[in-house]
Amino acid sequence: MGIPYIASLNRREAISTKATQGFTVLELMMGLVIAAILGVLLLPAIQSVRNRVEKVNCMSNLRNLSAAANLYIQQNGHWPQISPVLMSSDRIAYSKAWIAALEPMGISAKGWICPTVQHSWGGPDYLKPDQIRIDYIPFPFDEKQMTPYRWSGSPWFVENADAHGNGNLIIFTDGSIRELNEVRKSPPSSAQN
Repeated sequence: MGIPYIASLNRREAISTKATQGFTVLELMMGLVIAAILGVLLLPAIQSVRNRVEKVNCMSNLRNLSAAANLYIQQNGHWPQISPVLMSSDRIAYSKAWIAALEPMGISAKGWICPTVQHSWGGPDYLKPDQIRIDYIPFPFDEKQMTPYRWSGSPWFVENADAHGNGNLIIFTDGSIRELNEVRKSPPSSAQN
């Protein structure tokens, strides 16, 4: 009786010892290969979600800029008078002037930065004096209070680059946001939010 009992104990110990040793190299390699395949399959979906989030953030920036410009007009009686000539002669001064104009209305330098452009450029520090920029170009209007509101299809801010793939984003007087390629296909009077 004693010998078969010892033999069954040795067999159980051998089985339990093997079970606690962990995975074999082959099992680990198969797990890594499966994880890599899943990662490659999910990468486009993750990229697509990130692009959509950045576009939504960009549209939010445009809405905030529009609201701040509207508040500026109410408080000062006219659109900010910053010379568009500065855009070509001194881009940093132009950017600083617009940031300073709308900063009292709650728009920081970050509100002028398109997240997609920032990401595609490798995330430069836009607060450094030599790298200050605005990614949304304001349209110039005269000093009459109602001029920016005259036409509902008049753009207020235009994204500096086609960062989202269907043309630059544009926010209009009526608060609607459209992409440039969409605007080209239909007249601005049919702009919808």
